[in-house]
Amino acid sequence: MTVLAVVGCGPRGLNLLERLVSRWRTGTVHVIEPNELGSGLHRPDQPDYLLLNTVAAQLTAFVDPQMVQGGGVRGPSLYEWLTARGVKVASNTGELAPVRESDYLPRALLGQYLEWAAQQILAVAPAGLEILHHRATALSVTRVDGRENIRLSDGTSLHADHVVLTVGHTGVPAPAAPDPAADPRRWIATPYPLPDAVGTVPPGATVGLLGAGLTATDLLAALTVGRGGRYEPAPGGLRYLPSGAEPHIVLSNRFGVPPRARPRAYDRTSPLPTAFLDRETIDGLRRLTTDGRLDFAQDVLPLFVAEARYRYRAMGGEGELDVLSNGVPEPALTNHQEYAAWCRAAVREDLAEAQRGLDSSPAKNALEVFRDYRELLRDIVGAPGLSADSLADFFGRITALSNRTVTGPHLERHEELLALIEAEVVRFGPGPDPSATWDENRHEWVIASTRLRTAAQLRSDYLVAAYSRSPTAQSSSNPVLVSLAGENRLRSMWAGGLELGIMVDSDDHLINGIGEVESSISAFGPTTEGSSYYNHYITSPGLPMRVLAAMDRVVTMLA
Repeated sequence: MTVLAVVGCGPRGLNLLERLVSRWRTGTVHVIEPNELGSGLHRPDQPDYLLLNTVAAQLTAFVDPQMVQGGGVRGPSLYEWLTARGVKVASNTGELAPVRESDYLPRALLGQYLEWAAQQILAVAPAGLEILHHRATALSVTRVDGRENIRLSDGTSLHADHVVLTVGHTGVPAPAAPDPAADPRRWIATPYPLPDAVGTVPPGATVGLLGAGLTATDLLAALTVGRGGRYEPAPGGLRYLPSGAEPHIVLSNRFGVPPRARPRAYDRTSPLPTAFLDRETIDGLRRLTTDGRLDFAQDVLPLFVAEARYRYRAMGGEGELDVLSNGVPEPALTNHQEYAAWCRAAVREDLAEAQRGLDSSPAKNALEVFRDYRELLRDIVGAPGLSADSLADFFGRITALSNRTVTGPHLERHEELLALIEAEVVRFGPGPDPSATWDENRHEWVIASTRLRTAAQLRSDYLVAAYSRSPTAQSSSNPVLVSLAGENRLRSMWAGGLELGIMVDSDDHLINGIGEVESSISAFGPTTEGSSYYNHYITSPGLPMRVLAAMDRVVTMLA
């Protein structure tokens, strides 16, 4: 009888449990997870102002036949589960209303749902399938007498025929301060958990956020409504009413460009037919190469640009759509005043497009190609993949562009940002690529321009790394990854000088330090970024889910 060990059980580990319950009739599964099964980083006790960035109807822990061949354990989506319970949620002005399919909900609700779903999945496990939850941390995985030995933090050890790593974002190292001379108490390297991570920032202090994406959005919420501030309707948007407990906030990022907001309600009813992008075209491009590997910028990106512009024109868009907009226009780099004014105008303009929705905004519908063709992007990155230089470009420039274009904050966060600027709680930093140095005499940070033609400086008492880093093998503090690396049983995925996740083969087995397959260890989730693309999503109902098909291969092999 096969014995399987699953290390970590957040949303990805829960996907694996569901596959096992659906596919196995007999066997033993050791699930090593110190917390409740299923929720992972989506803690049920986190504040309600920390919101998901995917709408309620697009999240599920269960499996229908459209998601993977044969389907699986059936159950409600997050939206259906909350609706059946009559749950109401508050808007950013505090009004309570029933949950809608298009709502961006508190992460705490997803955590509650995932933990409930885990118990429902376990409840329908076949009688011959033994699933044991070990509330401990896995410390090491070693090969002993032909089997895997897993040592746990409670002092026990387990033996398994196969190990699956679904450890999520654990072990991500904190970034070093921009200036090593800085007071370490004034450098907040780890922005989570909130609000604890910024609990030392006193009211009235100035805090600089290095980053303007989703993590910065969470920090803005924690430092404002999380401290008692509130929003109320106002002509043309929102008004922020401070509590007096807020700090002043300087918002900076490397590119100097605010991220685009998600469009309203995912209300697109009739996606345009594909004009340039499909798997047959990509396969044809691969056949023109000697090794099947593509250059994304040369071979693929022009197709994405053409597809976006085709959509834009088909919906009546006027002028030329700048799909690859990646910087600040020259006039805005004159001085800090011009730059800040351009940022505010860019947020307002993008908010207006987001409020129109996908069915009404040619620009938003066009740029959605980076989201609509995400599965195709996974095919492109997966073996035989991209050339080495192109892979580095893809996971650097291209993913940053995609993130700013289609995985930015939902539009209500743009409304809030404009209100915070109007209330003089938030101001934009001194342009792209700001430097941050420590002033020992004044005991504060100096955030200085590097691209403005008239130099500018802003000062802050605290500086926060307002971005999330991806797990890597070389620098991870996760004890299992450390132990496997120490025995040369895993290998880092490198793209040029950029370290990504751990290397896996096309069947999701680890590749070790000498390039051989570790056939008794598999890995799924964020740690495998680089071998594939975009591995941190929650599964969606009614759509093909690649990760479930990949897990089926492992489960079937071991049955």
